[in-house]
Amino acid sequence: MRKYADLAMIGIKEHTAYLNSVWANFLSKIVYLYMQFSLWNALFSSNAGRSIPLSRDETIRYIIVATLISTFMECDVIAWINSQIQSGDVANQLIRPIDYKLMIFAKHIGTSLARIVIYTLPLGIVISVFYHGKLFCEEQLLYGIISILLAYMIQFLYSLIIGLMAFWLIVTWSLNMLLAAIYKLLSGSWIPAAMFPEFLAAINAFLPFRAIYAIPVTIITTPMSFENLCENLCVQLIWMAALFLLSEVCWIVGKNKLVVQGG
Repeated sequence: MRKYADLAMIGIKEHTAYLNSVWANFLSKIVYLYMQFSLWNALFSSNAGRSIPLSRDETIRYIIVATLISTFMECDVIAWINSQIQSGDVANQLIRPIDYKLMIFAKHIGTSLARIVIYTLPLGIVISVFYHGKLFCEEQLLYGIISILLAYMIQFLYSLIIGLMAFWLIVTWSLNMLLAAIYKLLSGSWIPAAMFPEFLAAINAFLPFRAIYAIPVTIITTPMSFENLCENLCVQLIWMAALFLLSEVCWIVGKNKLVVQGG
């Protein structure tokens, strides 16, 4: 267990190694939140806001909480696996007496902890200063935390599966860009999933993306019945199990297909 804790510390140190990059990332998140806030306010101030299924307050709460969650939900696993394969370092990692997937997960946890301290908490303070409305449903906060943990695992497993595709493709940056755009849209990170047109909502119901942002953010910000809470959490559990099994298949088959470059 100590070795995985050490790997988590490595993840923290790697993310905080360049101070200028840390400041740039934090400022970019403030700018992004301000742009979202201004955009939706302008939309609701115009006649176009009448056709939106959510109210102004509901939408603002949603984008604020979604932005807060995104500060630590981001995952660098795909880029990390790609760089390991292209440099040839993956060969050294695979012969070490340590589980490769758990090693990646431990570093990811370390990076996430660093992001919570560096981005999430300071951004939460900034929001508390400028936004005085009610953000959370206190009676559902525990369910929301459970949902965030499940979403965190789903995000990691999804990224791990895409990263392991590099065992076949060697370079997956183009695929990652395409899937990242689809994921950002369908997960509810940019736009609340409740605002999707019917055909897009029907498609999204069979995909795991909404389990990453739309479900946990909605649980935290919107009152719902106990049955709906359990239904949403079950959806996340099902997707987590399905993605875990798929990642195991990709790992078992991918190891035999791996072609190491460089090194």
